[in-house]
Amino acid sequence: MMRPLLATLVLATATTAAAAAPAPASGDLAIRSVVVRPSDPVVGPSGSVRLVVDVVARGADRVSVVLEPGRAPAEDDEPGEDPGPDVTPSPPSGDAVPVPSVSPDPAVPPGATVPATVPPGTVPAAVPLPGLGGLASAVVPGVTGASRDGRPARRISSGEWETWRFLPDKALSRWYPSGPWTVVATAVNGRGERVVAHAGFNLRRETEIEGLKVAREGNGVRVTGTLMRVDPVGKVDYRPFAGQRVRIRFRPEGSSRWKTVGEAVTRRDGWFTARVRADGEGAWRAEYAGTSRYAADASPQREA
Repeated sequence: MMRPLLATLVLATATTAAAAAPAPASGDLAIRSVVVRPSDPVVGPSGSVRLVVDVVARGADRVSVVLEPGRAPAEDDEPGEDPGPDVTPSPPSGDAVPVPSVSPDPAVPPGATVPATVPPGTVPAAVPLPGLGGLASAVVPGVTGASRDGRPARRISSGEWETWRFLPDKALSRWYPSGPWTVVATAVNGRGERVVAHAGFNLRRETEIEGLKVAREGNGVRVTGTLMRVDPVGKVDYRPFAGQRVRIRFRPEGSSRWKTVGEAVTRRDGWFTARVRADGEGAWRAEYAGTSRYAADASPQREA
């Protein structure tokens, strides 16, 4: 099931690598924002998602970005301090299932380089990096890089605030770790001063609600179906997703508003069933809210 991947989100404002300081004067080195598109990437059993990272900075002679699995540090973390364990609210139960780590790209041997391609009219390409190569600073977990001449592949605006665009030529797929990722943007000026900004996003794998059925039973209905997820091991496309809460939603005939009327928990084989009261005729569907590792999904509606 394909999902739109065109959302844009300003994910974070800049934080410096030094202790908090007064707002910089006009022209001082600063990063205003880091924007990642799509902001909520979802990968299926095949195909991949290409990211675009825009860093809005001023006073910078060079900007680089690194993407790596793991959460971004909290705003109150001290520079250089280990942010410690993830203290964000616990996601739904799907995240309790361990997902084996796999090589980011089995087709790229460790240490190999990926050629970078540069659109006509842009500045020279970056030094190619393993895994997620890029037109500017390329990205693989734990590896950084910068363009040969210190500029990104595309510097798309001028003035006090400039937008530095990064177009990694290696896309994210199911073979990369799902869950939280961190974008680290670093801006450096001619005096060697630097500022750092962090942003975050979740790379999620697809889920699907299959075979939804709605059957009348007395003064109620029974709703059944199966929740599947992209196989975390990678042996098959989809596997049943156990232990997940699925909401049962109802829209009365003539209404445009959906309401939650019940819920069910998926069994080991991903199957769920729920018997709920039926207040007249209308449309039914099942919805899965998703987790930080798995995307939300809604079934096609059924009339009853």
